[in-house]
Amino acid sequence: MSEIKRRRFLLGTAAAAGTAILAACGGDTTATTAPAAATTASGTIVPAATKPASTIAPASGATAAPVAASAPAATTASGAAAPTAATTAPAAGATTGKVKSQYDITGIKKGGTIIEAGASDVRTFNPILQGDTTSGLINGLVYDRLTDVDPDTLQPIPNLATKWDVAADGITYTFTLKTGVKWHDGATFTADDVKFTYDSYMNPDTGSQRAGTLKKDIASITVKDPQTIVFVTNGIVSNFLISDCNYSVISKTVFGNIAPKDFRTSEFSTTKPVGTGPFTMKAYKQGDNVTLAGNPNYHRGATALDTYIYKIVKDSTIVLQQLKTGEADYGSVGADVFDDAKTANNIGLVEYDTFSFTYYGYNLDPAKSVFFQDAKVRQALIYALDRDAMVKRILLGHGSVAQGTMPTLSWAYQPEKLTTKFTYDTKKAEQLLDEAGWKKGADGIRAKDGKRFSFSMWTNSGNKVRENYLIVMQEFWKQVGVEMKPQFEEFSVFLDRINKNFDFEMFLVGFSWGVDPDQTTMFDSKQKGTGFNSFGYKNDKVDMLLDQGLKTLDQEKRKAIYLDMQNQVLADSPALVIDFPKGIIGVNKRVKNRIPNGVAGSDRNNAHQWYVTDGK
Repeated sequence: MSEIKRRRFLLGTAAAAGTAILAACGGDTTATTAPAAATTASGTIVPAATKPASTIAPASGATAAPVAASAPAATTASGAAAPTAATTAPAAGATTGKVKSQYDITGIKKGGTIIEAGASDVRTFNPILQGDTTSGLINGLVYDRLTDVDPDTLQPIPNLATKWDVAADGITYTFTLKTGVKWHDGATFTADDVKFTYDSYMNPDTGSQRAGTLKKDIASITVKDPQTIVFVTNGIVSNFLISDCNYSVISKTVFGNIAPKDFRTSEFSTTKPVGTGPFTMKAYKQGDNVTLAGNPNYHRGATALDTYIYKIVKDSTIVLQQLKTGEADYGSVGADVFDDAKTANNIGLVEYDTFSFTYYGYNLDPAKSVFFQDAKVRQALIYALDRDAMVKRILLGHGSVAQGTMPTLSWAYQPEKLTTKFTYDTKKAEQLLDEAGWKKGADGIRAKDGKRFSFSMWTNSGNKVRENYLIVMQEFWKQVGVEMKPQFEEFSVFLDRINKNFDFEMFLVGFSWGVDPDQTTMFDSKQKGTGFNSFGYKNDKVDMLLDQGLKTLDQEKRKAIYLDMQNQVLADSPALVIDFPKGIIGVNKRVKNRIPNGVAGSDRNNAHQWYVTDGK
């Protein structure tokens, strides 16, 4: 740390406004996990699926206890640790506990409004197309899924499906669907909607980033009758029920006559979503707010709230201000203002571990960048970073340095067995850069074949943690003779840059895994363009290991597979998982039954039971 310029590094302490990085996604393909149940932060990418537990439901199928049931054991059947949740006790931060045991279903008061503040706008109201946290937050309230994830057991529980049966072959899943479910426009929900939805996810013309995962997993989908649908998978898919079945379902009646290529511009994707969920669309003002109305006809019981408002504000500093004044009821709190937030008597703080993380990726396409084709260079830049100091000074200790790619909550987390551990080692960094042929010039910047080692690195503007990470990394890399020029860009434009146009040399962003350790969407070579392998990584061994991991039911064998996978990814270093930030949420004391936790989407499983004590 002594080499870095203190003036620049301390910016991280002063300006890191952060929302904890929003865990994203997916469960319902909605995209939000934790730190954010709120997902208010300034943008985080969401993975192709939230993959919560490692085991599949027993062959006999299951009907899970209702959301209001008392909390089960703290571990899953497969031994996965239950997520941390917290009561909304003020001042002292969070006390952990079971999520569902904190629900109050006897004192629910009808009526009133919850206002959530966040610094990102919605990109789409169509879950087929979503790839960001905020869209996932809203879509998770408007749409439903076949299954949800129990936040205490991490197991799949029914939603639109009342039960499922798995045949002896282990690949045939028969779902019985709930009767009497209505779309917001009054149409009846049937199995045809489910088949249409999954066909749309897998149709290349829609441009869904879930296509790669689902096409790999699903062999066929057959409607037997209006309430019965059969999925056949491509061999054993160990997390099928908690990943692939956790995607939001859209209406065939609404989208059936719209060409898949036109989904993105349809009014049903931009302003007028139609779902089966606990809230209906009331109004949307771009850049200002999304206003949803409670659904009195919701199939799990009438929604208690009259209104839910997602208010778009400038940054996370404004989020805290509005939490303190009562203008907002719910929102992510930056690590830098955690102590300030604790002094607000009207706010309860919830801090918890999540599956979210901060990472950067190199562009491995030589046509896009000449700098990162050598693994020695990629590793050198990692060794040059003092990540312990970054987490301590920018996240103010509200997080942990990543070891490998597995989050600390994962049952596949085994850092002691990793063969490569990237500690802060500038001598090692310099050695690797020298070996790769990049020699320091008179100006202190390295060059090779007449080309200076100078490149741009992108992140989304408005997220002060990420902005400060770039500023700090710029200084660290300068110390070893590498020039990085930070670039900040509005989140939706930035997403297109890294996921659609691949117009970058390096980027940094937030992401979230599900609780299942499968990381296909990022590291499988077929996921560029169809998933989140934005850097274009390809390693046949990694592809094979990821495939094996999804076709293996034994957890200990899967742990070994994912350890091998991580070791290979670390050796190749196509990207770096920097840290696992904690989620920090501020909740007004009048808000009940909305319990932030580390499982993507599960904070919304009981949205119809959210209420405010004053009924306002």
